[in-house]
Amino acid sequence: MFEGGNMIRLDNFDALLTNLELTERRPLLIGIDGRPCSGKSTLTDLLIKELQAEGLFLDDFFIPQTEWPNHISPAFPFPYFRYNEFLQGVCGLAKGMLFEYQPYDWATNRLEKARIIDPKNIIIVEGVSVLCEQLVPCFYKKIFVVSNKNNEFEAISQRENNNINVWNELYLPSVDIYWRTNPWERADILYAGRGLPDKEAINLFLG
Repeated sequence: MFEGGNMIRLDNFDALLTNLELTERRPLLIGIDGRPCSGKSTLTDLLIKELQAEGLFLDDFFIPQTEWPNHISPAFPFPYFRYNEFLQGVCGLAKGMLFEYQPYDWATNRLEKARIIDPKNIIIVEGVSVLCEQLVPCFYKKIFVVSNKNNEFEAISQRENNNINVWNELYLPSVDIYWRTNPWERADILYAGRGLPDKEAINLFLG
């Protein structure tokens, strides 16, 4: 069970902004991790608007199911993402390099035109597994959004009406493999997300 350590536990967006302690240094990357439907995207959108930042999302690197191998199985790194491309892009941005990539369009099930992320801007990197060991050194601040695992599947079901089987058989088992690496222990800030009434409830859903 997580004991708390020196990490900051927060449930208030204004307090989060204060604790980011932003500087003028660039590149400046902020990583946001957490389980599915934890509130990562909501927090990321708020930070992008408040900080006039750019967002880089792991979901943009999804591989269409028609291109999956025949015998895909739960694993980490996640086999249904262009994961190496994502890792290399984040690492390059942390070194001050432009990152050009083609985001996946979930509505059309194909890649969009190329997008360029400029390391001169604040960059919010969001997705399950963003705080993997390879990426931790890239971030100025690392945030883990903690959520209520007891009703996680209910939240997923409401959002993903047509993909429940693949969530049960592939996505969630893969997330659980990553979860066993205790990613929250690599965070600077634990933020109370979906289903948590306050910052004191965070420890109930870790470990």
